[in-house]
Amino acid sequence: MTFRTAVVSTALCLAVLAGGCGHIPMPSPDRPRGGRLMDDLRVLSADDMEGRLAGSRGSIRARAYILNRFKQEGLRPLPGGWLQTFEFSTRRAPDDVVRGTNIIGWVEGRRHPDQFIVVSAHYDHVGLRDGQIYNGADDNASGVAALFEIARRLRGHAPDHSVIFVAFDAEEAGLKGAEAFVKKPPAPLDQIVFNLNLDMVSRLDKGEIYAVGTYQYPELRSPLEQVAQGAKVTLRFGRDTPQDAERNHWVELSDQEPFYRAGVPFLFFSVDDHADYHEPTDDAERIPVSLFEAAVDLIARSFHAVDTMDLATLKTQSHR
Repeated sequence: MTFRTAVVSTALCLAVLAGGCGHIPMPSPDRPRGGRLMDDLRVLSADDMEGRLAGSRGSIRARAYILNRFKQEGLRPLPGGWLQTFEFSTRRAPDDVVRGTNIIGWVEGRRHPDQFIVVSAHYDHVGLRDGQIYNGADDNASGVAALFEIARRLRGHAPDHSVIFVAFDAEEAGLKGAEAFVKKPPAPLDQIVFNLNLDMVSRLDKGEIYAVGTYQYPELRSPLEQVAQGAKVTLRFGRDTPQDAERNHWVELSDQEPFYRAGVPFLFFSVDDHADYHEPTDDAERIPVSLFEAAVDLIARSFHAVDTMDLATLKTQSHR
């Protein structure tokens, strides 16, 4: 999750995806505690990813891993290819250009193949600071690992809507990857009917996760309440009303914001800020594994509930 004033390094790694940045990292063969979900998170938040700062060597390594995992889970490229590149600068260094890269794959829907749900999570983090690595296990290796799990569940079970999976870059720079995607989407924007965004979904220290967006789209509340019945974690609503001020109002704090601004309905899953937020201590070892797994199961079942809704009609309705 980002502050809109986040700072990005001006370093730009010019190596291409296939060369110059070492081999593609692979999960350990012994399946450490937590299975594949935690295995993916551990790889993405390992020290050799160097904090995944946009434009860095660590970012390129993470990109290679994500692309490989997308392919393993049966995703296909859209006509524009797997990668969407964009350039941006920051307020601190307006004359320096950083290149970001979104990673995109898709699954064709069986009932509404021309209507697209975008399932997203950003893979960048804040990199290296004062010689310390900010690994960003919760923020947001967790959301990217959840993308793979949702995609896995669709293998052999085609969704109603077509689904675009995207790992956004440069969220920490001010949602730059999501803005680039919405500005030049790989499918027509009028055919993108929903965004399900995941950012910080593993640190359920209190056993709670928030679903943000039901104030704007009340039709989502009942299906989510049904999904939450019997879940091993508590689903909270809110952080999206006029009474939620500043950092307690999450609608604009992550990559769903450009979609919402463009008139695309959204649902955003996240946990509260914690003591390791944007600290070098945001490591995999601090994640409550069973609660993370339960949260991702809840998110995956929420996706299924949303997929069965009339999303085209939801998009045409007015929102708050």
